[in-house]
Amino acid sequence: MFQWIDSVDTPLLIVDIRASLIVAANPTARAFFDGAFDRPLPLPLADIIKVSGSVPWSELTTPELDGRARAFPMLLAGHDKLFHCSIRPLTDTHHVINLMPAVGRDFQNTLLEILDDLPVGIEIYNRDLIGTFYNKASDELFLYDQKPIVHHDDWWEFGFPDPQERAAARAEWKAKTEMSRQNPSAVQYSEWKVRCNDGSTRNVQFRYRWVRDHYVLALWDVTMERETERQLRQLAVSDPLTGLWNRRRLVEDGHRALALGQSEGSTCSLLMLDLDRFKQINDSLGHAAGDEVLRAVAERGLTQLRRADIMARIGGEEFAVLLPRTSAEDARAIAVRVLEALSAPIALCDGTVIEVTASIGVTATGPEDVDFAAVMRRCDQALYEAKSDGRNRIVMHPPAAP
Repeated sequence: MFQWIDSVDTPLLIVDIRASLIVAANPTARAFFDGAFDRPLPLPLADIIKVSGSVPWSELTTPELDGRARAFPMLLAGHDKLFHCSIRPLTDTHHVINLMPAVGRDFQNTLLEILDDLPVGIEIYNRDLIGTFYNKASDELFLYDQKPIVHHDDWWEFGFPDPQERAAARAEWKAKTEMSRQNPSAVQYSEWKVRCNDGSTRNVQFRYRWVRDHYVLALWDVTMERETERQLRQLAVSDPLTGLWNRRRLVEDGHRALALGQSEGSTCSLLMLDLDRFKQINDSLGHAAGDEVLRAVAERGLTQLRRADIMARIGGEEFAVLLPRTSAEDARAIAVRVLEALSAPIALCDGTVIEVTASIGVTATGPEDVDFAAVMRRCDQALYEAKSDGRNRIVMHPPAAP
C-alpha cells in the first residue's frame, strides 16, 4: 500500500495514529535511524521516536488552519539526537512523517562564524541587558581598552564622553526601547555620533528590537556615507571653480537673512559685482587665464569680508555678497574695500600680469522687503547703473520705500 515512499529521497515514515505504530519506512528513513528498523514492521512509534517537549500527539496530528503540515521537533528514542519533523494526514488513520535533521552543534558554530564575519555589528543582550554575544564588527568599534562592556549601561560613558550628548542619546534610546518592548515586531532606529575604541568619532547607525527574551542590536559605521552626502550637498550649492557658494545657496541664505532681519528689526545688505570687460581677457589670453582671474577675485573678495558674510559666484564673471545685519552705509564701506582689493595687478601662472576692474551695485533691505528675489533685482539694477556710468565704480540703490 505504501511502496511509493521507497522512491522518495526524503526520509519518510507512515504511522497508524490510532494504534501508534510505524507501518512503513522508506530506505532513506531506515538509514537515518541507523539500525532502529532491524526488526520487522509494524513497530511501536514510542520505540523509535518521541516528541520533544510535552505536546500531545493529538495536537501534532491536527493540520494547521491553512492546511499546511504541522512542524515540530522530535528525539530519537533512548538518545538525545534531535531532529525536526512535519506531519500530514494520508488517510483517516495514517499520517506521513517527513524527517529533517535538526540544527546541530557544527551548524551552530558555523552560524556564529557567519555572524562574526558580518560587516555590521551584532550585539545580543539578555532580559537584564547583560551582554551575551558581540561579533567582530562590534568589537572593532566598541571594544574599549579601559573597561569591558558587560552591561549595556557600561557603554554610554565611553560612547558619549560629553554629558549632554550622552543624556540626549540615552533618553532617545530609552524611549525607543520601550516602544520596542510594546511592539516587538517593530525595529527601532537611531543614528548618533559616537566615540569609538580608537578615539575617533563616527556616525553609527543602530537598529534594535526585542526577540523573545533577548535584546538584539545591529549597528554599522555610516561615516563615509554621511561624508559623501555632505560633499554632494556641498557640490549642489557651491561653485566648483572658485569654491564660493552658488546662486542657489545665495538665494537660500538670502531668504533666511531677510526673515531674520524682519524678526529682529535689523537690516541686511547685498552687493552684486561684475568684472569689467572680462570677455576681452578670455578672448585675448584664453579661458584658462580667465579662470585664474575669477579665482583671484574670489580670494581677494573673501579677505575683505567678515565671518558671517557670504560671497557667491552667481554667473560667469558676476559675484554677489550677502551682508547680514549690515546697514547701507556699512555695506558701501565693504564695497569700497573689495573694489580696492581688486585694483592690484593679478599675476597669472605663465607670468602675465593683468589689471582688472569691477562695477558694484549695493542695496540694503527695508521694512517692506519680504522677497529676496526683489532685493536681488534692485541690486542688479544698481549694478547696471554702475556699468552704464562708466564702470569701475559703486552705485547704491535705496531700499524699498516704507
